Order: sequence, then C-alpha cells, then structure tokens
Amino acid sequence: MGGIGKRKVGGDHKHRKTFKQQRRGQFQERHIDQVWEDVRKPPALVHDGKSGPMGTTAKAELDEDVPGFGKHYCIPCGKYFNSATALASHEGERPHKRRVKLLNTTPRPHNQQDAEAAAGMGAPDNGPKLRTGTVAGTADMDE
Repeated sequence: MGGIGKRKVGGDHKHRKTFKQQRRGQFQERHIDQVWEDVRKPPALVHDGKSGPMGTTAKAELDEDVPGFGKHYCIPCGKYFNSATALASHEGERPHKRRVKLLNTTPRPHNQQDAEAAAGMGAPDNGPKLRTGTVAGTADMDE
C-alpha cells in the first residue's frame, strides 16, 4: 500500500496557517497609512523608552501588557519585541526591509480628509474672496 514513490496527498500541513490566523494577522499590525507619518518623525518623538509610540494605544508608563514592556518597538512595522536581539534580528528579515522600502518610496497615502473631499463631503470651495474686510465707499460717506 505505502510503496516507494507514493506521494503524500495534501502536502505538509504543519507550516500552513489557518484562515482565522491569516485574518487575525492582517489586523494586528498597523497599516501603511497609520505608520507613514511615524517613520518621518525623529525617533525621540515617536518612542522615548518610557512611553509607547505615538498613534498606538500604549500607556504613559511602561506597559506590562505588550512584549518587553514596550521597550523594543519597530516603528515601520508597528510591532513590539521581547528583547533588543529579537528586534535586531527582525530588522534583518525580508518583510521588514520590504516594508521600510515601501514607506520610503511611496507618496503620502490617502487619509479620511482626502476620501471626504473626493465624495463631495469636504469643505466647500467657494472660490477666491471678491472683497476684503472693508466695504467700498464707506470712507467717502464719513466726509
């Protein structure tokens, strides 16, 4: 029955993620439009070691709910790491490098204000003002 050369049916299932794991992974990390501005700020303004990065839900003090108490944070990927060595190894990986390249080469992504303006819900554009502050002819009436 299980002779030589008989191939496996279905392949190796140990390394496949379930559908639920894939969907959860899509929403756990911060998206490109959320991280785009953090990358362009100096690192001191984004993460100072005492508080969480701007734009995240981190507390003012070191947060014990995130890995490594929030000390080791990758700004482009929006992920916390347990140690500095884990962060350093992450920075050498292909997905991190791909994301950094994407953030540095793309223009500013669309935001909610752009979407509202495209839908006609933005601030109205009434054209340039025709008159400035004073009404014509009022100076002549006082004399």
